[in-house]
Amino acid sequence: MNYLEGIEVIQKYTSGSSVEPVLKFIMTVPHNEEAFANALDEIGGINRYPDTFVGLLSFISFILGQKSKMNHLYETALDRYETLNQITSKKRPTEEEAKIKRTLTDFILKIEKVFEIQDLTDESLVKELNRFVSEANLYGVTDNEIKNLKLASKTVALVEPHLDKQRENYYQYKKLSSVMTRLIRIADYILAEAKLGAG
Repeated sequence: MNYLEGIEVIQKYTSGSSVEPVLKFIMTVPHNEEAFANALDEIGGINRYPDTFVGLLSFISFILGQKSKMNHLYETALDRYETLNQITSKKRPTEEEAKIKRTLTDFILKIEKVFEIQDLTDESLVKELNRFVSEANLYGVTDNEIKNLKLASKTVALVEPHLDKQRENYYQYKKLSSVMTRLIRIADYILAEAKLGAG
């Protein structure tokens, strides 16, 4: 894992420019999903996040990974909704079809709301990372030194509220993910019935 390259990407970020290159790099940072999932429940009690630069990147990488999984379910749900729409545009929807369409819409909108919060939070975190990297004067630092680099206490204080938001997003994804999986399964079942009826 080349953290020096990542630092360059973070340094290049300027207010108003896209956070995508930075997020792309952060997503490649290794993280232990199980450890973070367990730690998050504990963080709730003691409110402590990683205080090293790499630890913070790892944590953000973990949250981005959760968003990516949710995005997959979101895209699948949109696809099922579109298919149901095509079927019901040719005929009057059955009670089940109308109900699953309504429910899918509700949950698709709920996910979009969480995505919106996460996008804003990601942007704020990238700004803070950029500020930390600029102020820490990391010229000539080795990859090994970066691995042990502690965050400035000012940075910790500034990122904490954003990490709280990310933690809330994580719990939203967790909750929505089981609901979406179930809704997609029901939609698949209703679509299969509709195809049988059409056949």
